[in-house]
Amino acid sequence: MLDAVRAEALKLRRHRATWMMVWLYPIVTTLLVIGILIYGAFSAHTTGEERSAAKWIADSALLWKVPGSGPGRFLIAGFSAVVFAGEYGWNTWKLIIPARARWQLIAAKWVVAFGFVMIAFIAADLILLFGDWLGSFQGDRIPAGVTLGAVVEAHWQAAGNALVPILFTIAFAALFAILTQSILATVILSIAIVVIEGLFPFIALWAHQYAAGLVTALVKFLPFYHMTNLANWAKGTGLTLPLGPGDVVAFNWGASLWIITAWILAAGALTQFRFLRQDLN
Repeated sequence: MLDAVRAEALKLRRHRATWMMVWLYPIVTTLLVIGILIYGAFSAHTTGEERSAAKWIADSALLWKVPGSGPGRFLIAGFSAVVFAGEYGWNTWKLIIPARARWQLIAAKWVVAFGFVMIAFIAADLILLFGDWLGSFQGDRIPAGVTLGAVVEAHWQAAGNALVPILFTIAFAALFAILTQSILATVILSIAIVVIEGLFPFIALWAHQYAAGLVTALVKFLPFYHMTNLANWAKGTGLTLPLGPGDVVAFNWGASLWIITAWILAAGALTQFRFLRQDLN
């Protein structure tokens, strides 16, 4: 299994798709930090309203909102499409399969896709923090009350909130890739999932007037509401969806997390099930 992961990582770490959709984050962050520091070095510093310690710490972890945003998930889905569907386009499955068990090949791709995305965001996050620290020597002082422990806790929580959209996006992109055997189709379906997720509350409100019971059941069962609910809970309050008189959908954080976890595991199991039975000769 470890050999499969190493081989997959070696193949993808310098791939053009990895540079364009994953390593992009630390690269752009580095350029941004350098640009801000150069600008700060040659511009007159003006004292603005000083941020509180809590605000500074919260702002320092804003990068972790990107994996849950539409554009961020589009990039994750695009990278995952290359990871899982690329072998079909390159016609290389038949060269890889004789060497290892099929389930190991898919598992290795999951590990590498998730690992590369997390490495990229962690690196970009650390670069931004380092840039904030260097900026403090140019007059943008770090507010009193900011401690290393508080910063670590805030970034740990922000990274934890980003895990669900990352895992969900990779899991379903992998499933679409195995089912369609196409990078383009995988990207289109993955983008459609994200778009539907954003529009789902409005779709549910509109459809509820025609089939109230069915729509309520679908809202509770499908992952779309629960993904939005988890994102809202990360901000402090869950999503209460009033579908009609006396028909309100409101789940706590734990319930939505369990439902999304079940969907992720189901997508993973179906991916393995379908791949184990594919004719790739």
